[in-house]
Amino acid sequence: MIRSAYAVIRLEHLTHNLNTLRKFAPQSKIMAVVKADAYGHGLVEAARALHQADAFAVACANEALALRSAGILHPIVCLQGFADSQQLQQIADANVQAVIHSDYQIKLLGGSKLKQPIQAWLKIDTGMSRLGVAPQEAAKVYQQILDTERVAKIRLMTHFANADLLDEKTTQRQLQLFEQACKDMPDGEKSAANSAATLAFSNSHYDWVRPGLALYGISPFQSGHSQPDTSDLLPAMSLHAPIISIKNCSKGDRIGYGGTYTCPQDMRVAVAALGYADGYPRSLNETVHISIDGKHAPIVGNVSMDMITIDVNEIEADIGDEVEFWGMDISVTDVARAANTISYELLCGIAQRVKRQYI
Repeated sequence: MIRSAYAVIRLEHLTHNLNTLRKFAPQSKIMAVVKADAYGHGLVEAARALHQADAFAVACANEALALRSAGILHPIVCLQGFADSQQLQQIADANVQAVIHSDYQIKLLGGSKLKQPIQAWLKIDTGMSRLGVAPQEAAKVYQQILDTERVAKIRLMTHFANADLLDEKTTQRQLQLFEQACKDMPDGEKSAANSAATLAFSNSHYDWVRPGLALYGISPFQSGHSQPDTSDLLPAMSLHAPIISIKNCSKGDRIGYGGTYTCPQDMRVAVAALGYADGYPRSLNETVHISIDGKHAPIVGNVSMDMITIDVNEIEADIGDEVEFWGMDISVTDVARAANTISYELLCGIAQRVKRQYI
């Protein structure tokens, strides 16, 4: 039977990447970011492979509770904190650390009837302009949290907006604001570095680093400028689908919806069972290649919902052959660039119907 689209997740690569990142920040603890189903790799499976991490970070309470239900006992930090009293109680009952970023959450804390105090992180907005309190307000908010008597320990964090752009001054400005704000509060554990900062800004490592994308073997740097060496990172996911048809097309034939590709000569065109409904981007604005047994061939015509057409005129290919769309041989970063997006979106966008194979 011909297999449908599937993603291979190499769990040993996750472990390898974690160990590689430790070399960049040897004095810091690692909070492995496994939000968004571990960037499409599988929340529980990835967390188990990353069991040597010091803690896990998730986006919301549901993700934290899923880890606890799977028997994960590590410290877990909920990056969005809690949105209502029910979530606060769930986080407290599951011994999950909450990020506090608004007055609303402090009011919820003060009005709660928790059986025991929670551990919390105060998020300071140093330039992301998303979640967090203003640096000049941080010390006051810190005291307000203590006054609720519902928090046993407070740690401090911020988040970088442009750490992947090494030639910008934004990151250093954010660091200055963070350190200035921290001076007005008791000396405690701090965290600022995402994947890019873990690799490139050693002065941002503090007590905890919070790598995400790099754990999955993908460089977080988007620019073409000089970057830290990320060659030791190994992609954990590869995306595959079988060839289900091979057609002999004639010169002048138009391929796919809109007929955007015209055959320049008589040619063999393979059809693979993968499309944008599986998470492969339709919005390709330049030629993208796939790999069959290590041999590259270009995608031709528009990506369809369930199928992709490939020029196999120059390589050997047959029905049933497995195509790699990204992974070990084809870079997901290159595919993302051709689709005018980022690798994060492609990894997180893999559909549920794409089966994961863990090896």
